[in-house]
Amino acid sequence: MSKPSYIQAYRSKRVHHVIGLMSGTSLDGVDGVLVEITSDPAGQVTAIRVLDRETLDYSPEVRERVNDLCTPGKADIRDVNAAHAALAHWNAVVVNELKARSPFPIDVVGMHGQTVWHEPTGVPFPLPGGSSPVTATLQLSNPQVLSSLTLLPVISDFRSADMAVGGQGAPLAPYIDHLLFAQEGMGVAVQNIGGIGNVTVLARDGGADEIFAFDTGPGNMIIDAVVGWGSEGKLRYDDEGQIAAAGAVDRALLTSLMGDPYFAKSPPKSTGREVYGEAFVTEFIQRALVRGLSYADIVATATAFTARSIVDAYRDFVLPVTALDRVVVCGGGARNKTLVAMISDGLEAEVVTSTELGVLDTDREAMAFALLAHASMMGIPSNIPKVTGASRAVVLGTITMEYL
Repeated sequence: MSKPSYIQAYRSKRVHHVIGLMSGTSLDGVDGVLVEITSDPAGQVTAIRVLDRETLDYSPEVRERVNDLCTPGKADIRDVNAAHAALAHWNAVVVNELKARSPFPIDVVGMHGQTVWHEPTGVPFPLPGGSSPVTATLQLSNPQVLSSLTLLPVISDFRSADMAVGGQGAPLAPYIDHLLFAQEGMGVAVQNIGGIGNVTVLARDGGADEIFAFDTGPGNMIIDAVVGWGSEGKLRYDDEGQIAAAGAVDRALLTSLMGDPYFAKSPPKSTGREVYGEAFVTEFIQRALVRGLSYADIVATATAFTARSIVDAYRDFVLPVTALDRVVVCGGGARNKTLVAMISDGLEAEVVTSTELGVLDTDREAMAFALLAHASMMGIPSNIPKVTGASRAVVLGTITMEYL
C-alpha cells in the first residue's frame, strides 16, 4: 500500500488502534500505551480507552549518558548522534511488546522522543539578512529506526510545527485533558508532575476553546537529583515522599528560590532541564549545605519548592481567570504523598490523583501522544494557540512510513 493510500484508509475508519510513547524529563525510561480511539466522520475523537500498557526503564548507563546530553559541556555531537539511533531501540521494545499482545492490528505509533534541549525563548543565530533569536527544541529517538524495528508508521517531532509558527512547543497534553477530565460546572486544573510541572486549566463553565496551560516550573527534576546525590546514587526518587516527610523545610531558602525569574513570567511559557538541571541543583545543594541543612531537610525544601511553585502559579495566573473546584495530579509526582499534601495544603480546591479518577498517573502523557498521532494522520490541527502562543493552529508531527 502506498503512503497516501494508507493515510486515506486510516481516515476512512472510525475505530483506530494507536500506540503512544512518552519519555519524560525525569529520564526514567519509556512509557507506552495501546489505546483504542473512536472518532466521528470528521475525525474528531469521541472516546479513547487504554487497552494495554508497557514500561521500560532506562539502564543506569543510558540514564547517565542521556543526562550528559542535557548538560552543556558533558557530551559531544557523536554522543547526540548515537543516542538518537539508540533510543529508538528502547522505544521499539515497548512497541513490539504491545504489538505482540494486541488482538488488533496497530495503525500508527505516536512517539514523543527524549527531550534533551528546549529553547522556547530563542537564542541568537545568523539568519539570511542578519541575526535573530531562533527558537528550537530537540527530542531524540530516530523515527526511521523505530519504524524499521517495528514495521509500523511512526509520528514524531510533535513540538517543532508549533514552534515554527511562533509557539512555545509546549504544553501539548491539554489536547487530551479536556476529553479525560472536564466536568460540567467545575473549574479543573490538571497538574502533571514529571521532571517539569505543567498545568492544564479547564475553566468553570468554559468549553474546549477556554483551555489554557503552561509549565509551572520544576516538577520531580530537582527532588530526584537531590535524592540521587544524598543517597550516593542508590536511590532515584523519594518513594512516596518519605525522605521529605522526615525533614524540615528551610523557609528562608524556599523564599529565595521563589525569586527565580521564571515564576513571574506570564503564560504562554515553558521550561525544562536547561533551566532546572544540573547547574541549578548543584547551586541549590551548596546553598543548603552552607545553611546547615541535613539530607532530609534538603529533600523537604526541594519538595516544598515544587509545591510552592505550583500553588503560586495558580494564585497568579489561574485563579484570576477561573475558580478551581478540583486539582487532578498526574505523572510520577502523584505518587509522592508529601508533595501532594503540600500542594493540597496551599489550595482550597479538592486535590485528587488521576489514578483516583480512573486514569493511571503514568498513562496520561503517553495517551496524549497517541491522540496527537491520530490527529496527525487525520490532518487535524492539535496545538492550542492560546496555550502555546502560536500564531495559528497547525497539524503537528512528522509521518515516517519507511517500511511501506
